[in-house]
Amino acid sequence: MNKKWIDMIKRMSIIIALPLGMFLILSFLTSLQGVQLFNNAGHVQTFVRSTAIIAFTAWALALNLNSGRFDFSLGSMALLSSIVGTQLTIMFDLPAVFLIILTVLIGGLLGFISGMIYIILKLPPIITSVGVMLLYEALSFIVTRGEGLLISTQFQLLTLPTTRNLLIILIVGFLFMYILMNYTRFDYNHKALQHGQEIAVKTGIQEKRNAVATYAITGMLMGVVGFINISAQGFASVALNFSSISAMFIAFLPLFIGGYIGRYSEERFGILIGAVTMGIVTLGFVRLDVAYYNQEFINAILLVLFLAYLNNEGKLSSLFKYNRKTTLNTR
Repeated sequence: MNKKWIDMIKRMSIIIALPLGMFLILSFLTSLQGVQLFNNAGHVQTFVRSTAIIAFTAWALALNLNSGRFDFSLGSMALLSSIVGTQLTIMFDLPAVFLIILTVLIGGLLGFISGMIYIILKLPPIITSVGVMLLYEALSFIVTRGEGLLISTQFQLLTLPTTRNLLIILIVGFLFMYILMNYTRFDYNHKALQHGQEIAVKTGIQEKRNAVATYAITGMLMGVVGFINISAQGFASVALNFSSISAMFIAFLPLFIGGYIGRYSEERFGILIGAVTMGIVTLGFVRLDVAYYNQEFINAILLVLFLAYLNNEGKLSSLFKYNRKTTLNTR
């Protein structure tokens, strides 16, 4: 077997190790409770839905984060776009498919507005995103009169997030991000600004235009998250006083996993693998009946452990090589 094939097998092993390992661990833990991790079609749907929400959130977070902009407004964009999109769909008696179209377009508009605020005010992005988050939270409260939005009687909307439809949305989303970040001028400008903003601007790249486009695409991705949330749950609760910020925390571990796997594959695909891993974890929580606060605690521990591994990866590799060399010398 030549070196190329060995390298390919090694890369594939690293890519599938995390989701496969998590699947085996949670399958074992659920078997101890007398249940199966995947027991019926509903469990598959839960897994696919969680994976899709986490993947789109992580892709959105990565877009701005890779450019040094931390965006706290992701959750508020998903919430407001889903509320307004649903209200318009019901108000004008539109076909159910228009719900996802409207939420994505409104999410893109909200992202565009967020980007324009960042450009015009010239404040640090973290401060701008906090202000935008509070603004969108307040608007979601105003448009629903503080009552949220209930669509449990809109059966045509509740039938949208089937496993098949969610898989289609997830695949289309991945292909969109893969092409966008590998084969477009946006990708070229984005990477140029990321690795040398001053030089890139001097060569004619429009930094402000790229920033606004990034915010708009981020909003579109979060529009998809908003669509999945409201159509799957049948309601949208209003969020005030930073409460929408929790929606982005589920994306951190897949984001770092994506960065790690990106060394051996493509970063967007790595984020997808991270989302699959967290989707398995989410289903495991459901099957093991883990309380919400315990879920947050376990997710935080997983994130810390993974970051600790990344920070000490070189030391662990050196230790492994030393131990292997010592073993060979003693034979």
